[in-house]
Amino acid sequence: MIQIRNVTKRFDEICALDQISLDIPEGMIFGLLGTNGAGKSTLLRLLAGILLPDSGEILVDREKEEPGEIAGDSSSELFHKKSFHTKKKIFYLSDEPYYFPNADMEKMAEFYGAQYPGMDREGVSAMAKTLNLDVRQPLRTFSKGMKRQAFLILALCAGTKYLLCDEVFDGLDPIVSEMMKHLFRQEMKQRQFTVIAASHKLYDLEDICDQIAILHRGGVVTSGDMRRQAQGVRKFQCVFREEGEDFGSERQMETQLEVIRFQRDGCFATLIVRGEKEEAERALRAKSAEFIKEIPMTLEEIFIAEMEGKGYDIRKVLH
Repeated sequence: MIQIRNVTKRFDEICALDQISLDIPEGMIFGLLGTNGAGKSTLLRLLAGILLPDSGEILVDREKEEPGEIAGDSSSELFHKKSFHTKKKIFYLSDEPYYFPNADMEKMAEFYGAQYPGMDREGVSAMAKTLNLDVRQPLRTFSKGMKRQAFLILALCAGTKYLLCDEVFDGLDPIVSEMMKHLFRQEMKQRQFTVIAASHKLYDLEDICDQIAILHRGGVVTSGDMRRQAQGVRKFQCVFREEGEDFGSERQMETQLEVIRFQRDGCFATLIVRGEKEEAERALRAKSAEFIKEIPMTLEEIFIAEMEGKGYDIRKVLH
């Protein structure tokens, strides 16, 4: 389990993370969602032990990240006790991973194998074959999407307990993205494995993550299983008898319902409300709704409902 407690990180005058607190349980895919500059990459580098927080603490399996006490340390040679003890548990995949000149997937698997004892080189070949990648072709000749596939495969096969991915499916077309998600799910079934995946695109995360945290301007807007948290939020489509200004208006609805979002076009209206289904339908019928249907909410609509309730402008967070 990863525990983040009141973590702050600054770069000169820029506060990249401000009093971040999160619990990331084991055995799940945990999403970090936010626009560029929200603090996602900084948080991943802190979790990987590449950076140290200015304040607060990070616990990985109850081990605290602390500066090293190796004789002769200089500021440029700073080591972390946590990194030394848990290095083999964590694989960090940046949005632009480094590879040696002329290296192919086989050579990179060999390199990672020296650092991670659980590296499955046969698994690399098998997954690469599934995605039609040549493990002996130089990575420099790969397209951006092919490189992303290659390094996601290497990361999955490293055999670590934790995998940190920055812009996890960036550059992949929809079909390849679905194939990679399938490989992630298969790996989750086969071993105890925790993935922390960062992206600025909600659709990259919504169908694979068990929980999602939204970061905005260095802070956590909301975190958890959004679908479970939004069980009391419902979306209805309605048809009203008349088009009069006061029939089915948001102002009228708010007298009996907690209206989160209201859109109307003539007699047709779409509402997102908070409350029990039966009470909502009763209130809508009382306002002359002849047809009422509850429809499923998308994850983005759930986030909108959650964040607008907290006073956030969704357009600045998700777009």
